[in-house]
Amino acid sequence: MSKILLLSATNLEHGQDNICGIPIHIVGIGKTNSAINSTRLIIKHDPDVVINFGSCGSIKNYDIGSCLKVGTAVNDFDGAGTADSDPIQFNTRENITCFTTDSFYNHGSNKYTDEYLKLIKTCDVVDMELYSIAASCLALQKPLYCYKWVSDNGDSSNWLQNASLGLENFKKLFESEFL
Repeated sequence: MSKILLLSATNLEHGQDNICGIPIHIVGIGKTNSAINSTRLIIKHDPDVVINFGSCGSIKNYDIGSCLKVGTAVNDFDGAGTADSDPIQFNTRENITCFTTDSFYNHGSNKYTDEYLKLIKTCDVVDMELYSIAASCLALQKPLYCYKWVSDNGDSSNWLQNASLGLENFKKLFESEFL
């Protein structure tokens, strides 16, 4: 069996320490926390494979609780033409794209620039960690798999109560694909 490193942003998403006896490591919420902690954990544990899982917001109307296999991460970075932040494709078999941002996305807000909205509309779901985790895996040459379950549709007011709805769906996928 492969040495698996399970990464999650926060215990609030699942409320447990392990899945099938494999420890869950918390990387923290947001791109900075997840970049630092995922890199630290990969170096410490030297896994064969990294698996990120947790909640996400749906941009393209996926049902609450749906567990999706993500293949590409997009950073919300807008360098105003001075720098690019290319998407990271880490699983070519999966066509779900995740937009990573440092704040809850609210589809009803008018605070976003046109460029931001254009970029987010190219994606399927939104989270706050995946791009950083994917960048860490890419830099450290570790394969990454990502499973996100939908906890909201751009209205994060019910995030906490919805965050755990897709956990059972993730566990079934995890067991069938990795154990």
